[in-house]
Amino acid sequence: MKIAYLIRAHYAPAQLGRLVDRLDSENAAFFIHISARTSGGTHSKMQQAVGERANVQWVERVATYYAGFSLVQSTIVGLQAIAAAEPTSHTVILSGQDYPARPTPEIEKFFQQQQGKSFVEHFALPVSDKWPSEHGGLDRIRYRYFERINYKTRTLRLPILRRRFPPGLQPYGGGAWCALSHDAVRYIASFVDQKPDVVGFFRHVKIPDEIFMHTVLLNSPLRDTVVGDDVHYIDWSHGGAHPKTLGTEDYDRIVESGKLFARKFDVRYDSTILDLLDAHR
Repeated sequence: MKIAYLIRAHYAPAQLGRLVDRLDSENAAFFIHISARTSGGTHSKMQQAVGERANVQWVERVATYYAGFSLVQSTIVGLQAIAAAEPTSHTVILSGQDYPARPTPEIEKFFQQQQGKSFVEHFALPVSDKWPSEHGGLDRIRYRYFERINYKTRTLRLPILRRRFPPGLQPYGGGAWCALSHDAVRYIASFVDQKPDVVGFFRHVKIPDEIFMHTVLLNSPLRDTVVGDDVHYIDWSHGGAHPKTLGTEDYDRIVESGKLFARKFDVRYDSTILDLLDAHR
């Protein structure tokens, strides 16, 4: 059974093409979302870098903004396309700055052996050792955030609009980059159609791509199939809102982690690390 790769990208055409080249096989299907904020010229270069492939589908474009619901929306349109396509074993959600840390056959073998399981880092909110400046994540959900405004200020919240979480749901948070089983993909796609009120609530959550899918799946009949870990190596040791851009100095840590993928990379900063990962067997 095939593996679907849902890739969210907004720049770096050559790096996107290299990612697809590396993962391409008879068992792979690619669903690529390019932000609608990406210029037409860069979008065309991305399509050229990926090339004409029967196993590539370019999904509906959404204008995406950091920390906003548009990031969830771009994932949803991809998952809906995958749910409507030929069934796949798993869907791996990647950014255009991700790269495999293991050989492609090894990645495919891993998912073949993990049928029905999803890999999503998750934790119930609030959690004392995560997001401490946001009361363990509660501030993200109990204040109303506005995407386009918060994209510029990143701090604006309106206390007078303090809200309650949708009834019957326990909020969960975690990493945005995950691998979902076929059943999980279909469940999320169906949930979006059946629960527009819940989806509407998340339109004003801060950084909802670190909360939405986690909450949906961990409150679902599939909760026991969700492994509390992801398949990415990510270095958050530098602090701040963004992970470290990985380079050759990180090679040993990436490989020794045993993770299938790593993020994030930037060929303008260091392309040699990708060469090293390509050579790793």
